[in-house]
Amino acid sequence: MVPDVQIDPNFYVQSDADGNFRTGQIFHIARNSHGGSMSTPIGRYFITLPNIGAEGYNTHSRMDCFVRSHPLAPAEDWLAKCLLGALLAGGFVAEPVWVSWHRAEELGGEARGAVFDLD
Repeated sequence: MVPDVQIDPNFYVQSDADGNFRTGQIFHIARNSHGGSMSTPIGRYFITLPNIGAEGYNTHSRMDCFVRSHPLAPAEDWLAKCLLGALLAGGFVAEPVWVSWHRAEELGGEARGAVFDLD
């Protein structure tokens, strides 16, 4: 199992299924004095390597950080920069990298196919 990456004492990320931290979910964690905790998902991030052929650009990665509209979610720019710092320190991404942050709100959704196993 791939360990989580701590962003700061209140936030951590879980990696994608491959454990390479190219995509993942960001959580706020609240700990109690009894050793328990509650994690709330507050965002997602995606790291891609754009196909850039334009003059004036070096080959670089791009990290997009999408932060939910939620009372526990911090400022988008702060979270994106701290997340990138933790991923750089852990060797999961290397510079050069463009980081961008977004405020996200799910507007709707639907199950397509057998999503739920209720039986």
